Amino acid sequence: MRNFKDKLKAYLELLRIHNVITALLTTLIGWLTVRVEISTLPSISLIVPLLAVGLVSSAGYVINDYFDVEVDKVNKPYRPIPSGRVSPKEALYLTLALIVVGVAPSVAVGVFTAAFVIVNTMLVILYSYRIKELGFIGNVVVSLEGAFTIILGALTPSELIKDLSYVRFSAIPAIYAFTLLLAREIIKTIEDMRADEVRNVKSLPRVIGVSKSSIVAFSLQLFIVCISFVPFLVGYGYLYLALALITDVLLIYSAINTLKLKRINNPELMASRLRGVLKLAIFTGTTAFAADLLYRLALTS
Repeated sequence: MRNFKDKLKAYLELLRIHNVITALLTTLIGWLTVRVEISTLPSISLIVPLLAVGLVSSAGYVINDYFDVEVDKVNKPYRPIPSGRVSPKEALYLTLALIVVGVAPSVAVGVFTAAFVIVNTMLVILYSYRIKELGFIGNVVVSLEGAFTIILGALTPSELIKDLSYVRFSAIPAIYAFTLLLAREIIKTIEDMRADEVRNVKSLPRVIGVSKSSIVAFSLQLFIVCISFVPFLVGYGYLYLALALITDVLLIYSAINTLKLKRINNPELMASRLRGVLKLAIFTGTTAFAADLLYRLALTS
């Protein structure tokens, strides 16, 4: 029994459940953008994208650890695979099972949903295998994957009701998510400069320098603040606005300090702190959309 519990714990550690929950929440946001416009939707319209995102993103975390096993033997020997708690073969089988169960239901929805899920699944695998070593391209792919969960949440019900025009309602939160995630990714590359140098990753700070990278991250955060009022102008309510303003305060604080990265001797330490601030901003920003959409749905029920 103890061996079973230890194995289960190791598998759960591979899956990074806390990150998967965040992805499920953004998928729900995409679905809600359609649901508030339509009086009723079949339950499968939510179940399918949640399954796809939850299981495929879990598979992505497992395969990432599989490809990183040699690096983790040095940097993170406590992880399930390098520690021997999960074998590489078991990790591959788990990845395959998660992908099959996650992708299969999307085929029943329609060609667009199935194609979207399959392409994103390939991106998830390719990211772990090669794309993450490509620096800024990897940052963009990670950010797109985060935004795509929102789009999938809207695409599935739209295809089921045979009206893909409803996908447009997911555009604003998807753009918001992509920009915020990209800002965080760039800050993270500044934090990870030394590790990326060892692995020869062509990250943005290594290619254009910390100074220019910090300006890019600053600009992205400022852009989010500037567009944060757009959802309110197109139908989101005061609940969204209140939480968005909290997010803006966090982003302004982070943006100001981001510019300081180019003037200090140890930018990695401050970048680590700013990544924490942006993590909180992602939470409040996501909650802003989710809470407002749920409130609007409750009013129409």
